[in-house]
Amino acid sequence: MAIKVLIIDDDERERIVLRYIIEQIEDVKIIGEASNGIEGVMQAKEKKPDLVLLDISMPEIDGMETARRLRGLSNPPLFVFVTLHSEKAVEAFEVGALDYIVKPIEPNRIRETIDRANKRLAHEKYVDLQVEGKLRKRINLLLRNADQESITYAKLPIKERGKIILLNQEDILFAESRGKKVFVATDDNEFSTSYTLNELETRLDNTRFFRAHQAFIVNIYRAQELLPFGEGSYVINLDNHDKQIMLSRARAKVLKDKLGI
Repeated sequence: MAIKVLIIDDDERERIVLRYIIEQIEDVKIIGEASNGIEGVMQAKEKKPDLVLLDISMPEIDGMETARRLRGLSNPPLFVFVTLHSEKAVEAFEVGALDYIVKPIEPNRIRETIDRANKRLAHEKYVDLQVEGKLRKRINLLLRNADQESITYAKLPIKERGKIILLNQEDILFAESRGKKVFVATDDNEFSTSYTLNELETRLDNTRFFRAHQAFIVNIYRAQELLPFGEGSYVINLDNHDKQIMLSRARAKVLKDKLGI
């Protein structure tokens, strides 16, 4: 694909020389010319060149300010100064110039700059493809995880007597650690599980379930009331169940924040 070039110079004779040299180089296309910085920036914004060749001494705004405005575009081009001012090289590279060519213009010097621009553009394209590939992989991973989480959040699998019971999470009242086992309770049943409470905490929907205590996870949608139990702790009474769940002082503050109370 041809590299697209925009020339910005207030001297028409210099533009003619540049145009002639560039037209002799393969895979380079001049897409526009401008006689001042303002017009050049407008053309760059519209035509989206890969490379801009610009002078420094120009009316309206000089080449340095033009370069700064080019860098501010949504898709900024590479730019190279072609100028009589050899003393401006340091400033030119500080504003991000790819190269700095001092007039009179030599064809080989322009060719070297075009080659450098091609290498830079190829590298940027490679980096963009790598980033795009990594982003695509990341997005696909997130989508797969989202699918898995939607399945996980909908059901909690529990092994019992050689079969697997799939509990709707909304039916779970609480999970309790007793001794070395963790039990999951519903309205009319209790299941012994192979989970730890920490594992359940990651599997259960955290918008519905809350770690009330070191030994309890509770479905806060089924909490009926919080009764003070002294020193900032509470007891959670559940809807249609006689189990009372301890809410430690530290966790009570977190739950209050979660509930907005």
